[in-house]
Amino acid sequence: ALSALLKSSALINSSLQISDVLDSAMKVAEEFMEAEASSVLELDEETGDIIFRLARGKKGGFVGTKRLKLGEGIAGSVIQNGRPMIVEDVEKERRFSDRFDKETGFKTRSLICVPLFIREKTIGALQVINKKNGGPFTEEDLDLLTALAQQIAVALDNAKLYERLEESFKLTAEELKATQQKLIRSERLAALANLVQGVSHEVRNPIMSIGGFAARMKAGLGKKHKFHRYLDIILQETSKLEKLVKDVKELAGMHTAYLQPANMNNLLFTAIENFSPALSQRSIHLETDIEEGLPPITVDKAQIVRALKNIVQNSVEAMPSGGTLKLRAREVDSHIQIVIEDSGIGIDEYELDSILEPFVTSKTTGAGLGLTMVYQIVMNHHGEIDIKSRGGRGTKVTLDLPLNLQSQMEG
Repeated sequence: ALSALLKSSALINSSLQISDVLDSAMKVAEEFMEAEASSVLELDEETGDIIFRLARGKKGGFVGTKRLKLGEGIAGSVIQNGRPMIVEDVEKERRFSDRFDKETGFKTRSLICVPLFIREKTIGALQVINKKNGGPFTEEDLDLLTALAQQIAVALDNAKLYERLEESFKLTAEELKATQQKLIRSERLAALANLVQGVSHEVRNPIMSIGGFAARMKAGLGKKHKFHRYLDIILQETSKLEKLVKDVKELAGMHTAYLQPANMNNLLFTAIENFSPALSQRSIHLETDIEEGLPPITVDKAQIVRALKNIVQNSVEAMPSGGTLKLRAREVDSHIQIVIEDSGIGIDEYELDSILEPFVTSKTTGAGLGLTMVYQIVMNHHGEIDIKSRGGRGTKVTLDLPLNLQSQMEG
């Protein structure tokens, strides 16, 4: 199920062409469940009807043109009450509607259907029909389809947003590309968060067991034993994996932010105090230009400090022989703009487009999640991040945080 989910996640995150996304994802579901047909249904907010966004299978072309009433059939019931259903024999289920079977000659024997949710609101359903071997759908099938539904719901919601942007504004090709990249990145992070919730516990426990047993074996063997260095390698690699799981889980937890009024001058000085020792150790000179009396801003204090720490950490690693780090902050057009600029080794231009993606890094150490976390934090604050760099010429990171956010718990 995990391999199928990872495969579908990669396909879903590869495009904003929603028809291709849905077809690829449901094809994976059919292959995993060995099913004959599947469909993606969506609630039309204007008419209240249920439409087919996708219908796969021998009669998919016919069914795809039809509509359902809310509450009609299994899919209509699932969308109406927001609860998944596994039907082993449709002839014994009173809520099953055979209208389409009669019109097409297709024979539905069994099915599984799960709702699609966005912000606790049901927007549609996924449905898979008939195991090829005639058997019933399983709880494992339900788990996969439920996880897939989370990803598809985000993809549908983002596709609608993209369509509205395209209709409402005459965006230039460059602006469209930037918006598309942002939406795809949001889908990837949402999918990663969903995946982490399901597998982090399953991965972390075996890693800890391997590390623990390796440590006991090392303690029981003499230092000159031939297996000693192999055990050291096992311990080093399990430690890396434990940190990776911890970092990914922390990134998944960054999808919510506790916003409250803050004094940005104090917040910046707190952040500077946190990373000043690391700068001193590397002989890095810090230059600050922070506007006095910056206006109050609504932020998650811990997240902003973490974002600044991650950016500075990258700068420190980019200046192994010392250098200069500049930090500027000022009010610009109802935003607080924070600029962090270093004189380090820089980032090659071809890497800039993907530098905010998870697991993308030009460094030899680390998982490549630091700037991904910064990006998520900035998105939590409805802000913008811009990174400019050239190989060998340093890097400049600019954060723009709006001043008009209201105090709230964001989720």
